[in-house]
Amino acid sequence: MDRLRSRIRAWTLFFICGLFISGATALPIRTEVALVARILGEDFSAGGRMPSQVAAWLRVVRDAVETTASQAPLMFYGTDWLAFGHFVIGLAFVGGVRDPVRNRWLYQFGMMAPARRCRPGHWSLATSEGFLVGGE
Repeated sequence: MDRLRSRIRAWTLFFICGLFISGATALPIRTEVALVARILGEDFSAGGRMPSQVAAWLRVVRDAVETTASQAPLMFYGTDWLAFGHFVIGLAFVGGVRDPVRNRWLYQFGMMAPARRCRPGHWSLATSEGFLVGGE
């Protein structure tokens, strides 16, 4: 039983770290895009080593971030709230690290929260890193 608890604690800590890293990367979007442009080059091709579709997509992302920054800078407050949400959810799971049995409701919540209604009669799951869409 102690081995199971320690495994639950380890996976919970891994999950918390993932939430904090994900939240931290949501804050400096403009800086991150500029950094990637410096590393890969302004055309995002990495000297021809990057697949052309990926480079094209990164250019679209860069242009969208620049357009948003110039025309609607308040949109970046949304990413601040996204990051804040990741941090708060991560902090909520600290109770699960301390006593996973007594705080099992956290794990039940964590399994139910990403389930969402996609459209009538079809379910999909949303993970912390993206969407797994089903029921096409």
